[in-house]
Amino acid sequence: MAAEDIDAVHRVSVAAFDDLQRRFGEDPDPEPTIAAARVRLGHLLATDPGGAWVAERNGRIVGCALAIVRDGVWGLSLLVVDPRVQSAGAGRELLARARAHGNGARGFIILSSRDTRALRAYARLGLALHPAIAARGRPRPVSDPPEVRPGSLADRPLFDAVDRAVRGAGHGDDVEALLTPGGRLLVVPARGYAVVRDGTVRLLAARDDDAAAALLRSVFATAARVGHDAAVEWITGHQAWAIDPCLEAGLDLRFDLGAVFVGGELGPFAPYLPSGPYL
Repeated sequence: MAAEDIDAVHRVSVAAFDDLQRRFGEDPDPEPTIAAARVRLGHLLATDPGGAWVAERNGRIVGCALAIVRDGVWGLSLLVVDPRVQSAGAGRELLARARAHGNGARGFIILSSRDTRALRAYARLGLALHPAIAARGRPRPVSDPPEVRPGSLADRPLFDAVDRAVRGAGHGDDVEALLTPGGRLLVVPARGYAVVRDGTVRLLAARDDDAAAALLRSVFATAARVGHDAAVEWITGHQAWAIDPCLEAGLDLRFDLGAVFVGGELGPFAPYLPSGPYL
């Protein structure tokens, strides 16, 4: 992949996820802005050029895979193929190249959509599959925990340390990219942090369940106060701590997400809600 491919990859990604939702009888989500896509794709291309691959047909980009390695932990950030050429081998070849970027890694993470072909492909990598749910809706008012405060990039030592304790690897500059544009950082001093954008929890890591639950309640309290929806994604059976705060806020639990695949040495991976782009 090259920098000039970014806009074309964004178009393929939008088409692939719109097609997936239509196949499940759902209206597509609002299209991500090209500005947000350029931040995400440009950041990953800069940090992991060896994990960034595109597939072309007749000079046109029809697929992309993006993989990252952080502190010895490999993750698949994106795998998309144009709906018009799916099931013709491009996805398989892209995944093979992305996976090779993790040769020598000690841990592995993939967040999969509900697409049956994706679930099959990732299961064949020998990773453990954990079905995931989401919680969504307009939250009812809840108490805003006093131990939660606004964070900033000055808190990087905290989220680096918590990430390494919980998932076995820090995110490094990924957190700054996740905050751009429009992200908000919440912190429980010495215990955990969360990144929130548009009412959705984009990443959450904590040293204990109580701190993780407090971060969620703070997200819901703010959303209720301003009258916005909230969403929490990638809740697996290992993240039972997240259920009570979601129910207290009146969110709907939805089995319409996919699965988390993990393998190798990752630490407890809880309490933890991974980031879609940065795992």
